[in-house]
This record gives sequence, C-alpha cells and structure tokens, in this order.
Amino acid sequence: MAGDVPADERILITIDDPDPGTDTRRGLLGPRDSAAGGGQEDSPDPTGLTSATGATGALGLDAAGAGGVARGLLDDSSLDDMPVWGARARRSTAPAGAGGSAGAQHGERTVHRYGRVRVLGRPHAGPSQDATVTAAQDGNTGATTAQPAPGDGTIVSTLALPGGLSRTESLGVEAFRLRASEGYRRRKRARPRDAAPWDMARPCTDIAPARGSGTSVTPRLMPTLLNAPSANGTDAAQSTAGAPGTSGLSSYLEGSVAVGLILVEGPTAALRMSAAERTKIVAEVQNGLSWYATQNPAAELTFSYDIQLVQLSTPADPGASDLESVWRNPAMSRLGYAPTFDGVYDYVEGLRGRLGTKWAYCAFVTKYPLGHFAYASIGGPRLVLAADADGWGPDNIDRVFAHETGHIFGAPDEYAGGGCDCGGSWGRYGVPNGNCDACAPAPVDCLMRANTFALCRYTPAHIGWGHGVSGNPVLIQSRGLGVRGNFDVVVPSAFSGLTHVWRENDAGGTPWRDPWQTAQALGRVDAVTMLQSTLATPGPLETVVRVGSRLFFLWRDSTGAFQWRPPVQLTQNVGGVPSMVQSRLGGRGNFELLAPAADVGIIHMWRNHDVAGYPWSAPKLFAANLGRVDAVSLIHGTLGGGAGLLEAVALVGTRLVHLTRDSSAVWRTNGVFAEGVSGNPVLIQSLYPGARNFEVVVPAAGTGLIHFFRDNNRATPAWSGPRPFGASLGHVDSVALIQSNYSGNLEVLARVANRLYLLTRSGADAVWSTPQRVF
Repeated sequence: MAGDVPADERILITIDDPDPGTDTRRGLLGPRDSAAGGGQEDSPDPTGLTSATGATGALGLDAAGAGGVARGLLDDSSLDDMPVWGARARRSTAPAGAGGSAGAQHGERTVHRYGRVRVLGRPHAGPSQDATVTAAQDGNTGATTAQPAPGDGTIVSTLALPGGLSRTESLGVEAFRLRASEGYRRRKRARPRDAAPWDMARPCTDIAPARGSGTSVTPRLMPTLLNAPSANGTDAAQSTAGAPGTSGLSSYLEGSVAVGLILVEGPTAALRMSAAERTKIVAEVQNGLSWYATQNPAAELTFSYDIQLVQLSTPADPGASDLESVWRNPAMSRLGYAPTFDGVYDYVEGLRGRLGTKWAYCAFVTKYPLGHFAYASIGGPRLVLAADADGWGPDNIDRVFAHETGHIFGAPDEYAGGGCDCGGSWGRYGVPNGNCDACAPAPVDCLMRANTFALCRYTPAHIGWGHGVSGNPVLIQSRGLGVRGNFDVVVPSAFSGLTHVWRENDAGGTPWRDPWQTAQALGRVDAVTMLQSTLATPGPLETVVRVGSRLFFLWRDSTGAFQWRPPVQLTQNVGGVPSMVQSRLGGRGNFELLAPAADVGIIHMWRNHDVAGYPWSAPKLFAANLGRVDAVSLIHGTLGGGAGLLEAVALVGTRLVHLTRDSSAVWRTNGVFAEGVSGNPVLIQSLYPGARNFEVVVPAAGTGLIHFFRDNNRATPAWSGPRPFGASLGHVDSVALIQSNYSGNLEVLARVANRLYLLTRSGADAVWSTPQRVF
C-alpha cells in the first residue's frame, strides 16, 4: 500500500469479455441505453457517460486505434497522466467472477471488474518489474516486440472498442485514474480523523426485513445480541446469546463478489451529485475493496460491479418515520423492481446470477436525509451511505465502505457506542466479538472499531477468511472418521487461531471440504502439532500450538458436535516447531511432546494418562549442545527392543540431526545426516516390510523438497543421500508427511506462502506426483 492506495494495480480493457451493460433487463442498462429510460428521471446526461471533468461521453473509444484510446482516456490535465502500455487488443472469455485474467502478467489477477474494464492487482509477490519485458504482437505484421512491463497506474487498452464504454465501465476507469493520481494519494496520507474511533452513539447495523413484508416494514436496528437473518431475509431461530449469521448472498468474503453501486439523486441541487462526486465515490469504493484484497491474497477476491445512477423527482422528507424508504422504494421502481425491500433482494440476487459471482450485495449512496450516515444489514443484502460520509468526509469513504462491507459479511461493530459486548457467535465460524472496546482488556486497532485499515484477531474469522495460512501444516489420516479414513489437516491461520480442513476420502473425487477455524483468542499461532488419540472412540484430535514463546493444548471431539475445546497453556520459553506423539508407554499410551527451547536445546514433556486429570510433566531440557534448534519431529519407533525408542529429527540451522532416547530415558545425538535444508522436517517410520525404514521430508534451502530415508534392515542402518522433488513449487516454507492406506503412498502437504499443496509418491517406481493445490 502507498498512502492507503495499493501501489501495484493497473487497468486492462478487453473486447470480448462479458459486459454488464449488454443485458438490458430491468435496471441493467446497455452501453447505448438511455439512463433516463432505465433508471433516471429528467437526466441532464442521458448517455450516462459524464466524465469527472463534466464532459459528456469523454470516455468513449473510437476506431482511431491506440491514438484514439489515448485521447479518449488520458487527455485530462486535471489528473496525473498515466502511460498507455501495450495498446493492442486483448481477448478473453473468462466469466465475470473469474479471478484469472487474460492479459494479466507476472502473477496479476483481477481485483475489480467493470464490464470489459478490469483492474489488475498483484497480491502475490512476483518477479521484479524492472527486469521484465513482455511480448506484444504487431496486429499488422505479426512481428513480436518487447515492451516494458506495466508499472503502477498504467492502462492497458484495446486497439478499438466498438460502442464505447458503458457507465459502469467509464466510471471504473475514471475512478482508477483518480486513485492513481498523486493528489489522491497525498490526501490519503493526510486523511482527516485517521485512527479515530468510530464515535457513533448507536450501532450502524440493522436486520433486513423478511421477504414479503410489504412496503411499510422498516429494517430493525441491530443491538448486539439479536437473532440472525436467514438466507432469504427471514429471521432464524437462534438464542439471544448468539449473534447474527450471514445470508446465502454474502456468507463469507472469499472469491467473486458482485457489487451493485446505486447512486440515488433527487430533484434539487442539494440532492444531486456532481460528476466529480460520482467518480470520487466509485474511487473510494474501489480503494476500500482493494484493501480487503491486499489483506488476504489467498481469499482470491474479485469484485464485479453494476453502477446505476438513479435520478428521482421525489422530494426529501426529513420528518418521515422511515427515511430510507422515501427514496429507496422509488429508486427500485425506476430500476424495474418492486418498490419494497423485496425489490432489493431481487436486484441483488439477479446481479449475482448475471455477473456469475459467488456472492452479491448492493450499496445505496445518496444525499437524501438518513437516520445515520452509514449502516448495513448484518449478512446483507444492502448498505446505505451518505455521499459525504457526514463528519468523516469524502476522503474516508473507503474505510467507511469497507467497515460496512464487513457487516455485510458477518462482522459486528467493535466500538462501545454500538452497544457491543465481547460475547456472541458471529460470522461464518461463530467467533465471539473479543475486540469490543467496551469490555476487551486491551482492544487493538481494527476497521470495525476505528477509522483505520487494520484488522484485529477476530474480524478475519467474522468475515469468513478460511483461506490464508502460515506456520507449519500437520496432516493425519484419521481412524473412524469415514470408512477409508479422512485426511485431517490443521495449520495456523494467516491471521489468528487455527484453520482445520479435511479431505473426504469416501466421496467421489476425494474433495477437500470447507475450512473451519478455532482459537482466535490466541492471536497469531506460530506452529502446531497434532495427533488422533485413543482416549475416546473413534479418537479426538489432540493439538499443541506455539504462540510466541508459549505452548497451548487444545482438542476436538470425535463425535457429536465435533467441538474444539478452549486452549490451555502448558509451558513457556519455547520456540520453533514442536512435535507430539501418543506413545506405547503407560497403560493408556502417554503423550510425548518435544519443542525447541527458546534459547538452546530441546524440551521434553509428557502427559500421564494413567492418572486422573491427565497431568503434564514439568519440561526437561536436553540437547543443549546443539545450540539453537529451529524445529523438531518425533516418533515412537519399533527399534531397540521392548517398547521401542523415541526417535527425533531436529533442524539446526540448515542441518538435520537425528536423536534417540534409549531404554534408560537418556537422549543421545546420533550426528548430522543432511545439510542444505530449511523449514521443519517431518519424520515417520514407514510400514514397508522388514524393519520399517525411517522416512524424512524437509523443505530444501533453495527450491522444492528433499526426501531422505534410513534403511533399518541393514546391520548398520545409514541415511540415504538427498532425493529432491517438487521443484515446481519454488521455495517451500513448511511441510507435513504421512504414509496413507492408499497402497502405502507417501503423502506430503507443503505450504508455499499462504497456500497448501499435496504431493503423493506412489507406484513401484516411487514417483512423486505433480503438486495439487489444496487451498
């Protein structure tokens, strides 16, 4: 971000993309439709293509080719000029909701879509633009010439775009141009009331009325604890100890989202917006939603727009009991929908279908009198915003709009004036409102609490961000959960708490199911280890996480509600990646836990399952001679006679060290067996015949993964040399490994940045598969 404006966006205009203006159904105007005929009364600009400088139709493209494009889009001395890059036709048949973009370069993806106009962003780091050139083919000669890669604020235009740009498209371009100007960025750097708490004396949320409620129903103000609206707008039967959920139109903020932006104007000068004001509003919406996209690239957000300008003859009525319906109902009628809240539902649902997105909501922006300058229905389908954002001013509309969008996707207010408390069960994952500043011990900056582009540990879960991971993944094949045994994965969320995702191995195609999240109260989790125990049937998931220098234990039921229990602190002064197993020691099998110490060596703890309460031992340090240890992996092996030995592999810098605890409970270092590695190693003892080999997979210091094995059938077992694989992944951050019951395949889960990939080694030739993205 550069002054709260993403610094790596550009525009691409294409010819063949689906155009929101080509569907002339009610309220959805074509590029040549009169705005008065579809959504305006007595429009002073019947084309609907008024530019930010007031020139009607200034953004239409003609057949003059690139020169005409440059004149039509860029000749405006009031705004910073932006270079045209690659003025050649780009053709695409991608659906509106698709994130991948024809014409996108260097890891770019579509963040905003205005018909044939796409704003491309680079949420993932890519190659240096300075060192990159792209090839453009001359349309006449077919020759290919190198051109500089696009920089910040460029417009990639088509050779010719018949019919010009629709209102939605032209406003998208002008909004982008405004955001790319230095003046806009300067104002963002000096925005008024930056970081000030939202100081309203009421919540800015309500509950949308049920479908079929008629014209007289007013949306109900949203206290902290009320029942949730259902997918069709009817109230769900939840206890008052809960909190609103999200509707089927906006269940969580991931993937493709249709945004209907409806600018409602009245018959007097005080109720009308200038062309510059319209562009400013669209730019602020674009900027606020770009911020969401940059905060969680793994959510793969793409916002597709329909922009309507509705001019009414209806006068303002400041004394009306329902200020919104004064202008909303006639506006919906002008758009061709029922003049009730049902019309809003119909418009939003139709928009989702027409633009081909996963989710949809609409935003009304107006100068008509409002009861509150900004508010939204929890779970959708609409938000309402004063065109000047009241005392916060137009330069803060981006944050106000992002705040209200948070409500659309299930997030509660966190400012005390809104009546919040620290309880409830909010959003996709039913997470409490733990950052409410009326009760949180140390509330932090958050968009839902104050005028800031920041998120607390709870809001990402409230808006349903299940994608986006960090730390190390852990993979097991469960017992008794599915006939075949599902794959269960836990991994630290990129934001706070843990993400749990599972693969249903009994279903056709073995699909990965939607993630679940837990333990947000812990904040950011650094590392995790997990096993399925034998302490119940079929077996709880038992988990230890590291948060900073502390270890916490939590577990999940394997029956009933499959509920995660709250975390309990075990110890502190630890670091790195821990590892836990259920051993064959003790009558019921103790838990054995290793974790790198915060300074040098490794600590060992164990939990006694033969004593009531299952007490944990005190931590005991060993292997201090290794110095600082970064990660450890532990198994209870079958070698050494008797109950077998505890075997571990530790990462020390870029080296792997093998350690064994003998029958006298003394840990011994067996020496270094690998170098040139990074990330956490994972050790298993395979099920192959004979003495059962040790298998280790670890990220390479460069790219890909490395596999080692130790042949335990030899008189003097020795570790193999490195066997690299998975180079196409690039640099791998962390890894998990199991041997599954799929013919004894080795299954590897690799984290690369904020994504997870599965690789399988199978067959007589022991060939590793191509990486498959999990999420």
